[in-house]
Amino acid sequence: MTKSITDNSPKPKPTSPSKSIETLKKQLTYYQEITDTIREPFVILDNDLLVVTANNAFYEAFKVKRLETEGQLIYKLGNNQWDSKELRKLLEDILPKHKLFNGFEITHTFPSIGRKTMLLNARQIDSKQLILLAIEDITERTNLKKNTEKMTANLIKQKNNLKALSDAKDEFIMMASHQLRTPASIVKNYTGMLRDGYAGTLTKEQIAMLDRAIFSNERQLEIIEDLLRVARVDDGKVYLEKSECDVAELINGVVHEQFVLYNSHNQKTIFKETAEKVSTNLDKNLMRMVLENLLENASKYSRDNQTVKIKLSQTKHQTVITISDEGVGILKKDQKKMFTKFSRINNPLSLSTTGTGLGLYWVKKIVDLHKGTIEVRSKTEEGASFTLKLPIMKDIPSPREVVLI
Repeated sequence: MTKSITDNSPKPKPTSPSKSIETLKKQLTYYQEITDTIREPFVILDNDLLVVTANNAFYEAFKVKRLETEGQLIYKLGNNQWDSKELRKLLEDILPKHKLFNGFEITHTFPSIGRKTMLLNARQIDSKQLILLAIEDITERTNLKKNTEKMTANLIKQKNNLKALSDAKDEFIMMASHQLRTPASIVKNYTGMLRDGYAGTLTKEQIAMLDRAIFSNERQLEIIEDLLRVARVDDGKVYLEKSECDVAELINGVVHEQFVLYNSHNQKTIFKETAEKVSTNLDKNLMRMVLENLLENASKYSRDNQTVKIKLSQTKHQTVITISDEGVGILKKDQKKMFTKFSRINNPLSLSTTGTGLGLYWVKKIVDLHKGTIEVRSKTEEGASFTLKLPIMKDIPSPREVVLI
């Protein structure tokens, strides 16, 4: 028969929570100086979620005293500001299983510091006996994000409103231009017939009057065509028809077409062709319009007896065309707005020349469609220099390429 042995030795008395906290605080003495240097507020809890200690940043941030904090249950701090179902679940259920949690956000109105949004991160340390709970004040960041989102929404709304206005304006310009072109074309046909004597012989005075009417009508048609071109390019309805092009031949053709304009002002053009053939893939008709516009402007804004020089070169990657004049030049502050719609630059010759302010805008759009660039350099009374840089297209595209802007 086995006798039971009774252990009559004295059993240790259960440790009270306050003594347990005192013991843990003694263990943390070594780390105290280090933790107090950390700027981010944090508290250290025991397994019962009682506050063992906190760093200086915590006391300063939440305007609380050490005696009111240490030994207290985390949920009872302040006016129970840390007591929430979500935080209880994190500390009591998730943390014991996963040893950590990150990025828990809590918003609360604190008695001494007002309404704040805090981001909490927790870790189990010291063999799960302690919990480090870090607290980051993200109030400013959250408010900034909300304000940014609100501002972004307002900007998007304004952008959409501006786009709607711009679309309506472009639609109106296109419609009005179409409506104006028909009567202007009819006027052109009938005035031409009158000028050619289809309605009888005209006196010199009648011919002079008719010539003025024809000139004004032609000017009106040019304006209408400018408006239509810009409306089409803004609506993404300009099509590139690229093909292999002899660039020197294209330039010579445009120079020949501008002969009458240049000769009327006793101006001349100098174009020195390169020894080797310069060719690339581009839309000949649209690029012809670019060169016509630049050469016409060079003549308009140059005085009589001055010279316009054209230079052509090519590298492995691009074709470069430079058109330089000796004219009145362009102020630096005006150069930024040269390629915008309806821009007219004030200079000594601008009053004596006509224009819609759309020419260079159209030029820039065509160059952009060709994936090229256009640059301007100028000083007042020292002329202006426009440089086109067109990338060399190795692969010939399909005959008709739709380009949407």
